Amino acid sequence: MLVVLPTPDASVVARFASGDENALVTLYRQEYDSLMAAADEFLGRELSHFRARVAHKAMLDAWHARERFHNPVAFSAFLEEAVRQEAGIQRRKHAALHRREGHGTAHVTVGTVEDAVRELLQELHAPVADPWLAAEEARTLKRAHAAEHVERVAGKPKWLLYGAIGVVAVASIIGAQLMLDVAGAEVAVDRALKSDDVQTLTSNRGQRGSVTLRDGTKATMGSETRVRIPAEFSVTQRTIELDGTATFAVVPSSNPTLPAFAVRAGTVTVTTTGTIFTVRHYADEASVVVEVTQGSVELKDRVSGVVQAISAGQALRFANGAAAPLTGTARDVALAWTRDSIVFDKAPLGQVIPELVRWFGMNAVLVDTAAAARPVSMRLALNSSGEAARVLTQTANLTLSFGKDDRLEFSGAPVPINKAAGTR
Repeated sequence: MLVVLPTPDASVVARFASGDENALVTLYRQEYDSLMAAADEFLGRELSHFRARVAHKAMLDAWHARERFHNPVAFSAFLEEAVRQEAGIQRRKHAALHRREGHGTAHVTVGTVEDAVRELLQELHAPVADPWLAAEEARTLKRAHAAEHVERVAGKPKWLLYGAIGVVAVASIIGAQLMLDVAGAEVAVDRALKSDDVQTLTSNRGQRGSVTLRDGTKATMGSETRVRIPAEFSVTQRTIELDGTATFAVVPSSNPTLPAFAVRAGTVTVTTTGTIFTVRHYADEASVVVEVTQGSVELKDRVSGVVQAISAGQALRFANGAAAPLTGTARDVALAWTRDSIVFDKAPLGQVIPELVRWFGMNAVLVDTAAAARPVSMRLALNSSGEAARVLTQTANLTLSFGKDDRLEFSGAPVPINKAAGTR
């Protein structure tokens, strides 16, 4: 972006992070003009009148995530990203309205910085509406109306029959409403993850690293992993998409209206409210592996509808709608990377070398396809590609040579002669 937000004083940011509302007011006043300019840039000329709304939402999001800001740079970076995300939301809303009604959005008045500060504090101290309570009240009202209708039209001789019909009808209505609510949420997540402004975080071959998501959740990504984060993340929903493997340390949201944190991997959705867990699902793997370190999670196969809960200390392999416990060596094979190693248990050599390429960033290939089925069992620390190549050569009885561009070329070594049998 062309507009650069000013870096605030570290002491003010520290007070802001501790929950000091006076610091919030100070920072909002200092950043307001730059926030407005940044919002204007992202919104474009047609929607620039929404810039005050974008600035307001960005600062409010920063306040909800205040405990994350250990320095001014982190604070400014968060604000910039929050402005971009909220501007994207406003653009999509405008486009949807234009498609439905064929006209633009009415002009929105832009007030002064003092107006903005006053509105921010008013929203901050406004009572939080409980969406679940509101939904339950609506359902209760529907049940009462249905019961009144049944009582009014039912004749006394058929009271029991009509009463039973009314109860079944009400139950059907409520069940259908709940199903529609769930289906609508899934559709919204699908659209958000397919949107053009989705954010993609990627680790390359031989890379691992950690990143803090906008809601405060820390994600530790394994090698060759991709995480897709929709623009609405931490605004209206908290679902991300994973291709690869990552450990998530989830922070409970300070916004009670947001749904629980969830990870989509393949056809499985892993949902939690606050815990530490690892998910693995690469595009070339048929199953989804989940391990819970702290708390609990719920797995749901979006195709079969099968749901499975997992508690701390457990690991499961989920495939084709069925879950199976993962223990011992099989668990290490899938998840040992979280403990800085990788494990192979009678794995075909043709699969082992691509895994070494993934986790060590090697330029390596098996040139002897006849050895591809040779079983390999070993454990490697994720600290030295040279040591990994040496151990593989010895363990699998291979020869190693260097090809073009220093490529490591593995081939099957001659099988030692069995002198007792006199054969090769």
